[in-house]
Amino acid sequence: MPVPAPEKGAARRARRAARPREAGPGAVPWIRARLRAAPGQALATGVLVMVTAFLLAALPRAVDSYESGALREALARAQADRRSVTVTADVVARDASPGRSPVPSDAELAATAEAFRDVVRPPVVPQPGADVYGVRNGTPAPTLGRALPRPAQLDPRATVVVPPREVLSGLRTVTGRLPAEAPGDDVVEAVLTARTAEVMGLEAGSSVRLATVDGAPLTVRITGIVEPRGPRPALWTAVPVVRGPGMVWVPGRGDPRGYWHFGLLSGGGARDALLRLEGGAVAFWHHPLRVEDLTPDEVPAVQRALASLSGGSDAARLQARSPVEGAVVDGDGLDALLAAFAAERRAAGPLVLVAAVGVASVAAVVLLMAGGLAAAGRRTETALLRARGGSLPGIARLLAAETAVVAVPAAAAGVLCALLLVPSRRWAAALLLGAAVAATACLALPLRAVVTHRTPWAAAREDLTAARPSRRRVVVELTVVALVAGALAASRSGASAGVLTAATPVLIATAAALLLRRIHPIPLRLLARATARLSGAVVHLAMVRAGRAPAAAVMPLAAVLVALTVASFGGSVLAGVADGRSRAARAAVGADARIEAPASLPEGLAARIRRVDGVEEAAAVRVEYGLRTAGFSRPFALVVVDPSSYARLAARTGPDGGGFPAAALGRYGGTGPLPAVVSPGLAEDLGGGAATVATDSGSVGIRAAAVRAAAPAVEGDFAVVSTASLARSRSGRTDGTGRPDGTDGTEPTVLLVGGAHLDGARLRDAARGAGTGLTVKLYSEELARYESTPLQTGARRLYLAAVAACAGYGALALLLALLRTAPGRRALLARLRTMGTSRRQAHALAFLEALPPIVLAAAGGILTGLAAVLLLRPGVDLTALAFSADARGKGVTVQAVLTPDPGTLLWPPAGVLVLACTVLALQTWLSGLRGPGTELRTEEHT
Repeated sequence: MPVPAPEKGAARRARRAARPREAGPGAVPWIRARLRAAPGQALATGVLVMVTAFLLAALPRAVDSYESGALREALARAQADRRSVTVTADVVARDASPGRSPVPSDAELAATAEAFRDVVRPPVVPQPGADVYGVRNGTPAPTLGRALPRPAQLDPRATVVVPPREVLSGLRTVTGRLPAEAPGDDVVEAVLTARTAEVMGLEAGSSVRLATVDGAPLTVRITGIVEPRGPRPALWTAVPVVRGPGMVWVPGRGDPRGYWHFGLLSGGGARDALLRLEGGAVAFWHHPLRVEDLTPDEVPAVQRALASLSGGSDAARLQARSPVEGAVVDGDGLDALLAAFAAERRAAGPLVLVAAVGVASVAAVVLLMAGGLAAAGRRTETALLRARGGSLPGIARLLAAETAVVAVPAAAAGVLCALLLVPSRRWAAALLLGAAVAATACLALPLRAVVTHRTPWAAAREDLTAARPSRRRVVVELTVVALVAGALAASRSGASAGVLTAATPVLIATAAALLLRRIHPIPLRLLARATARLSGAVVHLAMVRAGRAPAAAVMPLAAVLVALTVASFGGSVLAGVADGRSRAARAAVGADARIEAPASLPEGLAARIRRVDGVEEAAAVRVEYGLRTAGFSRPFALVVVDPSSYARLAARTGPDGGGFPAAALGRYGGTGPLPAVVSPGLAEDLGGGAATVATDSGSVGIRAAAVRAAAPAVEGDFAVVSTASLARSRSGRTDGTGRPDGTDGTEPTVLLVGGAHLDGARLRDAARGAGTGLTVKLYSEELARYESTPLQTGARRLYLAAVAACAGYGALALLLALLRTAPGRRALLARLRTMGTSRRQAHALAFLEALPPIVLAAAGGILTGLAAVLLLRPGVDLTALAFSADARGKGVTVQAVLTPDPGTLLWPPAGVLVLACTVLALQTWLSGLRGPGTELRTEEHT
């Protein structure tokens, strides 16, 4: 019988009522009911999203904050003249109109200072009221007479400074009066500071005679002693010698010699007299810059502005506006300071980016895993909605709206906390990253549900592995492999090293995860075959079930692999920095301590040093620097040693950690060139032959008997020969025991000391007791000299924080993976208990079934971390991160590279295993508290 029309309408209304509501105003009651039904899950999602949004939003702000702080601290720690721009004008050859002084007046100097302030543009901003100007002699003038201190029989030199009258008036007069403004022919007046008067033995009423270019001495009469009213006036910064005298050392043969250089403050009457001094008169303007608000992003603009002021359009504008001709801007000190900071920033940036990309990758995987876990828990519910006529877009919008109610406020709260807690000017990147976190959290659940239910779903066994991977999977895997190969090739070639170096560890970990997904059944099945003959069935059954686990159960461990790889890479970065500094300190000292004399070591020094507590080895050697051969263009050092003691010290504290070939130096017949252990560069130039070297005590021939990359006591190229062989080749004079008598140029100049716990104070006391002129250097003190700059310290702290966050997300990913398989594990325990298996056997079976994939992930993390370090090592240079620009400028030539750190390679995987075992043990224990019937009934409804 046909059904009446009203019944058809009722059926349609019933079917429409059974369909899920689309995301909109009508879906609000349904979403509210869902959130009330699972408040714990909503709270966990909100906390995860808020923490993730906070970390990712705080990351760029933290980078900007530590870089800005490091820049300001580096500028604050530098000398004041390096934070300033100095303008000078040579006025020696200036033509002057009749009746006018050739030296600029105070008004002209002030006009030039005003022109400079008009020319400069932000971010180069002069400090208001801090500029100073004046006139001084171009070259320090020698003093005449014997009245002043002459420590090395060298005449002191003086710089006469003529500042504006208001600067002199602002000084506090201790004794005497200020100099007069009236010009003098052969006598001018000046004042000096109390420190200068004390060192130079001058007082009010004293006179200083200066040598002039015309031969007639210029007399400077001291009229008073002055002191600044403030802590450090600008004139003290512009001309530091005014503050107090300094010793200037003159290089030469033997001990260095020095003379005193001091400053005098004179009045306007001395302007024309400066032209009589050597070097004439020089006008100067000192402009301290305002650097308190300078940011790292403004450093390139400051460098361009300084370049324009030194020789560009701004320099032309300054010369056009200045009444003083020849004004030249000198900003080299500030430019060098900023260039060093920019180099360190470029070195630290890509390495910090590695940790940032690692944190973002692991966080994204965890968010997707959380969404997948939620989708798996609601698979039956989603299938029911789909069966009742719900469309995939409608279900996706409904699930997205349900997640957005929790995720969007949580992400906003995380971003707000980052904006409030991390001071920085950057906010756009924080907002974008927070929005990305919210979008990922909102889309993970609906997209996973759509992918799962795009075709009709029916319950099926989940403990089976697909026989053949899909074509899409093969394409994805090949794409990842191609990306890894391209990134490695590009990073090794140096092209775009920053971005590629940051992405390569994550790509390597991803490729390892894909490989683990493919091969994980193979070792487990082999292990199952090996355990088949065991007496009990628990281990064999566990291995069989683990080998039949689907690949999807292994993929969540990709987050663990990424976390372990980033952690090992970070540890290798820190280990490479520490290793580079250690090698640089070892190369500079040569041993644990080094005692060096300008000519030769005093008698009995070695015996005295051996009696110092902590000294275990001592080797006396002779080092001659700057030697050359006919075929070797670069200079090298000749090291004359006792082979046995030198080999013992090299084995203990050698730069390359290997043994020294002492036997190669002993094979000498008395004629011909001496056997020598040489550096690779010298060995290449010798080419298997011999060469003659001219030393301080005569010529000697050498030939390469062995090649070493490094040797204690010297840096660069070297040749090490035996003391006995050298003495025998020259004169053969001995003391009756076959040892040289020390009169043929074999006297030691350096004593290398080895000891685990050396006391520097005691070593210096022992050296002073043995003789004078000895210098003592300790390895520990040299290593401390390579302390991290503010930028390096900030990058290290941020890197450690990022690695810790990455490790935390890796642990969370592991917990989510175990949580995802927990219901099936509880059901398995319940079935085994109902089948008569003992509780211990059931727990062991569940434990052993879940543990093998985690063990494989831990082992894969070790291998992946080591592979990432070894593959990236040729393309990563840590030198700028290990050594400051000052240290590199002072001769540090050691290159810091990635060094595998055993601690970070082994401890994180061990932590993963301990965490997994703890969680599995806890889950099995909690499952045992509930009866098997309860677990089976629960499974029927999940």
